[in-house]
Amino acid sequence: MIEVDTERPPMLDVLLVTGPLGSGKTTVVNRLLREELGRGRKVAVLINEFGSVSVDGVLVDAERPELAGIANLVNGCACCSLKADVVKVLAEWAGAPPETRPDRVVLETTGLADPTDLVDLETDPALGGIRLAGCLTVVSALTPLHHLEQRALLRRQAALASLVYVSKADLDPSLAVAWESQIRAAYPGHAIVQTRLGVAPAGSPDPWEGLLPEAPASTGRVSFAGARALTVAWDRPLDPEALEALFLRPPARGEVLRAKGVCVFAQWPPRNDGSDRWAFQLADGRLEVAPLPLLPGGTPAPCAGVVIGLDLDMPAWRADLLGLQRGSLVTD
Repeated sequence: MIEVDTERPPMLDVLLVTGPLGSGKTTVVNRLLREELGRGRKVAVLINEFGSVSVDGVLVDAERPELAGIANLVNGCACCSLKADVVKVLAEWAGAPPETRPDRVVLETTGLADPTDLVDLETDPALGGIRLAGCLTVVSALTPLHHLEQRALLRRQAALASLVYVSKADLDPSLAVAWESQIRAAYPGHAIVQTRLGVAPAGSPDPWEGLLPEAPASTGRVSFAGARALTVAWDRPLDPEALEALFLRPPARGEVLRAKGVCVFAQWPPRNDGSDRWAFQLADGRLEVAPLPLLPGGTPAPCAGVVIGLDLDMPAWRADLLGLQRGSLVTD
């Protein structure tokens, strides 16, 4: 007779979500979390961001306060300098008591991460009891098409995918088709889906049942080694027109890869939900602003901004960001 170990908990499914900066990963992650919670599962999220403040963590926390767990790893890359922290968090969740142990975990990497060292997480000797359920790579349809050829990190992120989401297809359907065709030509065996507002069409492949491709031959980790992040905290409302002008004009030096943050806008009153916070994101040359609900417990999110770029004049950027402030102190 075969003996069944009834004391051993079920495997903890971990879904890796990767892709370039600004591709829409956090929108996809929020949709995935909503779906899992709607199915009655306990789900946790581990978010890695490049910078000293986790803006994406605030966005997820405000949208999904009922999560079984949320962990933020900042100021490093989950695939290298922070991998030990990833392993530690996952081991704690896998070993948690049944009443608090998540059923599934979404691991969202920074857009500057090479996921090569994460696709073998389930073989880590410190991580018994987890299963890597798939690697979901998110690529924005608004990204210039030549990036797949010219940017080695994007190629690595796409090559390791068990499923590719071409996001923001609603903003430019023709570019979404072009991106799908280009990825399909480069990686013929990949499953590719166009998404709108982070939602995949009915009947699309299940991200949690991905078949990971064989990792491509590599001579080393791929990254934007020269990328730097600047974080500023604001204690006063911002001028919305000045913020738009700052982010939509070409920088005097270098390249802005990503910008995001949480703020209060001058002369914008609190909304009916009681929050006066707004989240902004710069990606693909577009500045998007969205209302941000109060955090769990009814507290407002802290106001801060993050700019990630190559060869930027960071002292000038700090002065410009602080110069957006107007009026009286913001109250928490």
